Amino acid sequence: MVAEWNGRAARVSTSWSQRALLFSIIMLSTRVAGFGSLILTGVFGSLLSLPLGYSMREGSWLRWVNGLWLLAVIVMAFVVLPNVRRLAATAAKAEAGEAPDGWESALARWRFGNVVLSVTYLALLAIMVLRWRSQARTRCRRHRRCWAC
Repeated sequence: MVAEWNGRAARVSTSWSQRALLFSIIMLSTRVAGFGSLILTGVFGSLLSLPLGYSMREGSWLRWVNGLWLLAVIVMAFVVLPNVRRLAATAAKAEAGEAPDGWESALARWRFGNVVLSVTYLALLAIMVLRWRSQARTRCRRHRRCWAC
């Protein structure tokens, strides 16, 4: 959300000093809050799925979730982060008086990456809310330690 609102403010602003400040904020928030939390959520979600009885071997639900998470990581690492770095650097150069070469193309790629991430997050939300047949394994009633004999 920080990146979205600061990105809108930076696109509306005509001052390169404001754009440089806003895109440096976006760069920091995307790296720490965006990419860091995305990695931790996926890793800990996969680790916690095992004790809950979900397995990638038995159903396709967890495979779809992990596949979409991996797509989000790839888009964030190879589309969003490099282009937000370019935007911050270009805005800083333009603030110093240099020509803002590559501003429009980096902005378009950054916005495209954010759209892909938004669609991926919506798909992840839909998959997590609307689970199909791949239910968690339950423990059997006779034995407390075994999984559904």
